[in-house]
Amino acid sequence: MSKPFAAYRGSESYVFVCYAHKDSERVYADLAQLHGEGINLWYDEGIPAGSSWRAEIAGAIQGASRLLFFISEASLVSSHCLREVDFAVNHDIEIVPVYLDESALPAELELVLNRVHALFREQDPRYMEHLLEALRGSAPRFKALVAKKKSNSLVIGLALAAIAAAVLAWAPWKASPGTGRGDTSVAAPSGYNHYLEGLELVERWDKGDNLDIAIENFREATSLDPEFALAFARLADALRIQYALTRDDALLDEATKNANAAVALNPDLAPVQVALGRVLSAQGNHDLAYAAINKAISIDPNDPNANSALASQFVRLGRMKDAEAAYEKAIALDPENISSLEAYAHFLNEQGRYKESADQWQAVISIAPDHYAALVNLGGVLNESGKVSEAITVYQRAIELRPSYMAYSNLGTAYSRAARYDDAAAAYRAALDIDDSDWLVWGNLAYVYSWMDGEDDQAAEAFARAIDMAEAARAADPRDFWAPSDLGLYYAKTGEAELAVQRTDTALALSEDSSQVYAAAAEVYELIGQRDKAVEFAQKALDLGYGRRQFLSNPETADLLADPRL
Repeated sequence: MSKPFAAYRGSESYVFVCYAHKDSERVYADLAQLHGEGINLWYDEGIPAGSSWRAEIAGAIQGASRLLFFISEASLVSSHCLREVDFAVNHDIEIVPVYLDESALPAELELVLNRVHALFREQDPRYMEHLLEALRGSAPRFKALVAKKKSNSLVIGLALAAIAAAVLAWAPWKASPGTGRGDTSVAAPSGYNHYLEGLELVERWDKGDNLDIAIENFREATSLDPEFALAFARLADALRIQYALTRDDALLDEATKNANAAVALNPDLAPVQVALGRVLSAQGNHDLAYAAINKAISIDPNDPNANSALASQFVRLGRMKDAEAAYEKAIALDPENISSLEAYAHFLNEQGRYKESADQWQAVISIAPDHYAALVNLGGVLNESGKVSEAITVYQRAIELRPSYMAYSNLGTAYSRAARYDDAAAAYRAALDIDDSDWLVWGNLAYVYSWMDGEDDQAAEAFARAIDMAEAARAADPRDFWAPSDLGLYYAKTGEAELAVQRTDTALALSEDSSQVYAAAAEVYELIGQRDKAVEFAQKALDLGYGRRQFLSNPETADLLADPRL
């Protein structure tokens, strides 16, 4: 639905409007009437392109005389709405609450609104008159309104409470458990506080022990309030992330248990279905995952996480245009959702759209300058796009934050592409000092030594370590094509042509047209002196999207690109 008028941006008194986009039709109808009555209104239409969402919102709330909060099931699970209310409370901005539907408030929000006169859109025959009075300041403030009407045991109104709003949890509002419970009671405050803390931590799971602590907070929330559906859902998703990092099957089992618990408590919440879908996808149950995520979309088409999850399903199905549209919608709905920005950045990188991918990683970094993973990935994109010196600078920033194995390894790759082999070897050695269990780093170190004068023994030692590890990995997972692909290269470099061809053929049979595997095959055949086969596989790699720059930056394949057949 189109917005009815331009948001107010003048110097006179105005009202900040807080609402869920899902409620736009009803909200815009009210806003049009208020606008016609001369009420100045600021709503999210007023954010200029290219400006900081967080700065614009904060400034708009601080300058407002009142915040008009349209309460619904959708707004109570909107991170934007709840953050805006929290910010308004902390800056002593008067809040005018309007109930769009029968939605139970969480305990902490009751504490904020317990002394504020609430309005009920569908029940008050003089609703608009009373709303105008409230916004113009003629309605009595701090007159508690307790609505006793019930529907299906759901209390709609504000309960009186004796505790002041100052006890509001420190963490920014993310979502309300009031619509995430199996029953209609209000969530236990202690459980909700743990839930909020978990949400804040899991948003930055890349930092330190954040993910572990988030999981413990979600576990505590579910223990204190066993009917808190959203807490079970968030616990399931956090455990899924931990599983993706560790491949510990016990974590996936626990994630599955909690996702099912969330569904049993309340299957009609979009975040619950998203959590279930992501867990099912991690299990390899893609059809069921797709169904769950589609259900989330049907519940709330404007849930950013649901749209991001749907995008990943489209990628799996090869529906790239649909995937891109879903990612763009997710980001438009929540421009500061780091997980959506990250997923879209990865998507663009896989498409070879490095500049666009870099823009998304830069967006993440603008929100969280200390986001280590974003810096590492930005460096990777810059590296792949030939901006090697910029990549080196970014990796060095990442290392300042966290001197990790991954950052050092990627820095080594950037140095090697810049032909700074001494620096590359030092970076790879630094990576191995932290974690020496990855054959790829040993292999990369071996390559660098092979290009340096007087380092043949070092190269042979590193190749031997890489081969032992990769062969063990191949034996452990015969379906994986990366290990045999890399082994083909290592055997070719060490003069074992027969083994090189065997492993390369295995990788090609398993890979389902990976451009990188075909590029590796081209290098293998170039190394063993079979130029015709090398040209054949190089052309296949190029056809599949492998960059010519990547061939040229590798001393082993630079001459291959000079072949007139390519």
